[in-house]
Amino acid sequence: MISPGQQASVSLFQSIAEQLAARLKPKTKTYFLPLIFGVLLAIGIRRTVTQWIQAAQISDDYRQLFYHMSNIGKDHQKLSDEILKIITTRLAAIIATAVTIRLVLDDSPTKRYGRKIEGAGYHYNPTPGRTNATKCFGHSWVVAALVITHPFFGEVSFPIAAELYLRQKEIDKLEAKYGRVFKKKTAIVVEIVKRLVPKFKEFGKPIEIIVDGGYAKDTVLLPLGKLDNVFTTTRLRRDAVVFEIPPPPPKRGRGRPRLYGDRMAMKPMVESDEGWEKIECRLYGQVVEKRVKSFVGASKLTRGKPVRVVIIKEDDGTWVPLMCTDISRSAKEILESYGVRFGIEEMFKDLKEVWGWGKQEVRLLERNEAATAMNMLLYSMTELATWDRTQEELVDRSDSPWDDADRRPSHADRRNFLRQGILVNELNVAMDWNFIPQKIIALLKRMMRLAA
Repeated sequence: MISPGQQASVSLFQSIAEQLAARLKPKTKTYFLPLIFGVLLAIGIRRTVTQWIQAAQISDDYRQLFYHMSNIGKDHQKLSDEILKIITTRLAAIIATAVTIRLVLDDSPTKRYGRKIEGAGYHYNPTPGRTNATKCFGHSWVVAALVITHPFFGEVSFPIAAELYLRQKEIDKLEAKYGRVFKKKTAIVVEIVKRLVPKFKEFGKPIEIIVDGGYAKDTVLLPLGKLDNVFTTTRLRRDAVVFEIPPPPPKRGRGRPRLYGDRMAMKPMVESDEGWEKIECRLYGQVVEKRVKSFVGASKLTRGKPVRVVIIKEDDGTWVPLMCTDISRSAKEILESYGVRFGIEEMFKDLKEVWGWGKQEVRLLERNEAATAMNMLLYSMTELATWDRTQEELVDRSDSPWDDADRRPSHADRRNFLRQGILVNELNVAMDWNFIPQKIIALLKRMMRLAA
């Protein structure tokens, strides 16, 4: 009932879980391994920690597990470093063929309820919905994703680091208990990048940091600009100030040379019909044609260091300016790189809908960090364990004629593929299929498919 490819993916998943568990203390490791499979097997709209425990069949030791969850939260950075090591080792050949190593960073809130949730507060709500609520109560996480291009399915995002952003009023409540200090989101982004960059040194490739316009600030661009072989691609505000590159002085005199030339207003550039060009680029899995205008200028965000600005103008007249700190990059490369940033939004959606990120119903700070770490690890483990599987192996859309048969397998398809393989293995151990009628086998297969 289980194919060789499915068995290979399940075995790889188990191997990765054991490798991660080796980074933890022996007693914590005892609970980490079954909990990993409990997270994978848990079924339900609200995937709480108690559902993980029930799926892992360790309900009798639930008190000990909750205790060791705090240890997992304390060691979440070790686990993130280990999963990154596993990814770069197993996919080294693919990473080696890439022109650049791309890291996407962004923040996302997880909604929570209750006054006793440590570290929870009001944050900007990116999905207000019908209520049009600009803020939501819960946690806010700064996440880094490594983007690797699959040979057949395009870009895949692996969450490799996550840190909880705590407001100053939450720090004041928790400082005595946890010793945390306040850090802005921009500072967290810089710290994460500085920690991750040395881990890719062996590949000897440029590292591209892709961030949204909220991080297009000097507090991010300046420290990242000091790192070797690192450049940043981001979106600019439409009212951002850009200057011409000042001409070199005919004769060096006293004082510092000029950093900025004349001011360049982007709005008149957009209104002008001159200088536009049409380029074909691959965005969101499709080849599209974009109308762009590109130029090199100086920005105060980089203290005068030259940047390349690309203005994109849509048919309806709207326009968006992008900026890259590497002026050798072409307009097409900058557009395609920034388009990759959308993958982290899809990753956030899958983490919340497939794994129930933020719905674990734990109150203590370190247990919330452990729950997030488990969700991130399971996401990367699932993508990695099913990396070599074909579309025909991962999903069968024959019973869904309304669906697009050529659509690439979703993350939920990959999770279900692994879950079904583990459940079939358990059935194989418990049953002797030679003595079971074919009708019962067919019914079991149907039930397995529904369960997965």
